[in-house]
Amino acid sequence: FPHPAPRRARSAARGAWMGADRERNEYELKKVIELARENRNVVRVIIGNEVLLRGELSVEELTGYIERARKAIRQPVGTAETWNTWLQNPQLAAHVDFIAVHLLPYWEGVPVEMAVDYALQRFTEVRLRFPDKPVVIGEIGWPSNGDRLAAAQATPDAQARFVRAFLERTGPLGLDYYLMEAVDQPWKRATEGAAGAHWGLLDAARQAKFAFTGPLQSDPYWP
Repeated sequence: FPHPAPRRARSAARGAWMGADRERNEYELKKVIELARENRNVVRVIIGNEVLLRGELSVEELTGYIERARKAIRQPVGTAETWNTWLQNPQLAAHVDFIAVHLLPYWEGVPVEMAVDYALQRFTEVRLRFPDKPVVIGEIGWPSNGDRLAAAQATPDAQARFVRAFLERTGPLGLDYYLMEAVDQPWKRATEGAAGAHWGLLDAARQAKFAFTGPLQSDPYWP
C-alpha cells in the first residue's frame, strides 16, 4: 500500500522473490528485469524479501543477484530486510542503491501505545548507520486480528491506532514508505499464523476496517 508523492502517484516498485530454490530465483530475476525494462512507471526494484532473515541465502549469494539486476536495468535496486538484519549485515549496503527496511513492532511484542515511537527510533538507527543510502520503509503496519505477542495485541482498535498515529507523525517528515498492506490475505495464515492474514487496511471483501478521521472507539465485545 504505497504512499508516494503526488507526482509519483502512478509509480510502482517491483520485486523478485528470492529463496532456497535457485532455479526459481533465476526465473524471478529474469522476470523482474523484463518488467523494469518494459515499464517506465517502475521506480525501484527490490531483489529479495527478508531472505537473510529466513536464512535461505547467504549475503554473498544475495548480493550476486542484486548486482546482476543493477547491471541490467536503470532503476535503483535494493533488497528488503528487517532493521536488525541490516545492522547485523552492514556489508550488504555496498551492493544496493537504497535500503528497504521492515519495521513491524507487533512481531517484537511492542505495545501499540509505544509502537510508532519504537519504529521511528529503529528507522533512525538504520539511517544513521547508512548515511549515504536512501532508506525506504518497505513494510510497516499492524494486524487487526491474531495472537497476542508479549504486550502487542492484534485488534481492530490497535491497528487503527497504529496506522493513524504513524500517518500523523510521519506526514511532515516526507518519508518514503509502504503500509502493510492494502487487503487482508487469508492464505498467509498457513505460514504466518492468524495475524498474518489480517494486516490489510481493507478486509478480504475489500471493505475498509476503520476510518482515517474522527474518534476511535474500541469494541467492548471484541474477543
